[in-house]
Amino acid sequence: MVRDSEEFFFAHLQSTEVDLNRWRIRAKRPEPPERGSELQLDDAGFAEHPISEMARISLISAGEHLRLAWTAIKAGQLYPIAHFTTLRSALLAASQAVYILGPEESEVRRARGLAAVAESYKRSRQFHIDTLRYPNITDSERQSIDSQIAWLSERLDQTLQAGAGKPLNISDAVIPYASKLVYERDKTLELEVNLWWRRLSGDAHSLTWSMAQRTVFLASKPGQILSEGVAGGSLEEVAQPFEASYQILKRGWSLYDQRCEAPK
Repeated sequence: MVRDSEEFFFAHLQSTEVDLNRWRIRAKRPEPPERGSELQLDDAGFAEHPISEMARISLISAGEHLRLAWTAIKAGQLYPIAHFTTLRSALLAASQAVYILGPEESEVRRARGLAAVAESYKRSRQFHIDTLRYPNITDSERQSIDSQIAWLSERLDQTLQAGAGKPLNISDAVIPYASKLVYERDKTLELEVNLWWRRLSGDAHSLTWSMAQRTVFLASKPGQILSEGVAGGSLEEVAQPFEASYQILKRGWSLYDQRCEAPK
């Protein structure tokens, strides 16, 4: 059950449910850019892996993670750590979409979009290289994997030739860009988004410092250095990164629609 003191935060999170469900329905069908639109022209530079689809998948991913966080809350479950790792994925995905779609200059959008595509090929290639370490792998399987690695290497080279920009820097470029674009009129909120990203990263990497900030510590017993602490989770703590991710995602879908619409 939701405590009286948290009713406000529950109601605020609940107010996002309409949009989250609407975006869930949108994810079920393809939404290619209209002919002559900005994104359609951006895609033309590398038709093998459209930038528009990279951005759309990022938007869908962010929405899924927010729905997962909200579903747990509706079920009466608050997780002191797991809620924040889920929200980190939502913030990352929403910010990546905004980072790609935000710039007015087409060459900047293409460079960022292709950088994300290149990162996808790079990570897939790393995965396939590691699969070669399976014991008792057959010659046929090895040949198939080698062929896939060669294909991924070729695609990676093609993205670079097509104009992929510098590798994505999530902490120092993607999150700051998205937070500034969405909260440019409130520098405090812009800073808080970046600080939340740092905190959420602590949770995702199983480091204790971020959880310690949300922990109530008891007084240490005489003769003991350490004390016990309690981290039960609260809707207020969850609501802050949830709201930031939601607002950035909302801007991302708006940008996607804007870039996909053909000029009139």
